[in-house]
Amino acid sequence: MFKQIALSAALLATLGTTHAYQAEINAGYENTDIENLGDLDTIFINGKYYLNGVQVKNAPLAEAAFLSKASNIGLGYANASGDGDEDIDALGINGEFFIPNTQFYVSAALNQTDFGDEDNTGYAFEVGYLPIEGLLLAVGAANENVDPVQVANYGFTANLLNAVTVGEDTALSLRAKYVTLIGNHYANFEGISYMGDETTYRLGADLYIDPTLSVGVSIADSTADESDTLFGVRAQKFFTPAIAAGINYTTTDGADSFGINGTFRF
Repeated sequence: MFKQIALSAALLATLGTTHAYQAEINAGYENTDIENLGDLDTIFINGKYYLNGVQVKNAPLAEAAFLSKASNIGLGYANASGDGDEDIDALGINGEFFIPNTQFYVSAALNQTDFGDEDNTGYAFEVGYLPIEGLLLAVGAANENVDPVQVANYGFTANLLNAVTVGEDTALSLRAKYVTLIGNHYANFEGISYMGDETTYRLGADLYIDPTLSVGVSIADSTADESDTLFGVRAQKFFTPAIAAGINYTTTDGADSFGINGTFRF
């Protein structure tokens, strides 16, 4: 009897700290107030399917897939509408693959952006290496890439401006991401740069106050003439291992954006 009680207690403890999921859906809204031009309203929805179930245990819930090296495919859609008559629509698919039993990583994205009479097909691909636990270093190429699957992470306006600034030529991309434990808290550091007609960069950091709550900051800029630095703050809270909500705010000279988003895992 005592063995059964001990086994039940151990099982309950495991259930309390472990959660697995195989799919994730993100949806959100972003409002951008552009000086002298009015508002730009953006809605987005995207999803990911993980080829193997993602195990969550003793680490930030937001970083579970990355730390588990969970290969996935994703599909996303975003729509931005302003005070004018024409909308911006973006539809895309992407995938990440952590090669089993190695430290290598590959990713690819393909998307279509429609604005008025113009239809642009964008793409990106990367190859990467994970030299130590939690660190990814990747190099790749991108062309007019407006990935709606990434809108939840960086906002639609930031993604669109990045693609426009880089230009029509294929750009070289460099990216790094590092999730590590600092003292009693996890932290995420990430950076990406595109080098094409112009060079753009984006740096960000998140502090995990506990496995369910994070606050972060970001900065982005480019070498384009009259380019203004884009500053951002963000926060996310998991109310359960499967449900989260987030907010973000970005500002630059002449434009301010505020966004909300939600995540559902199953």
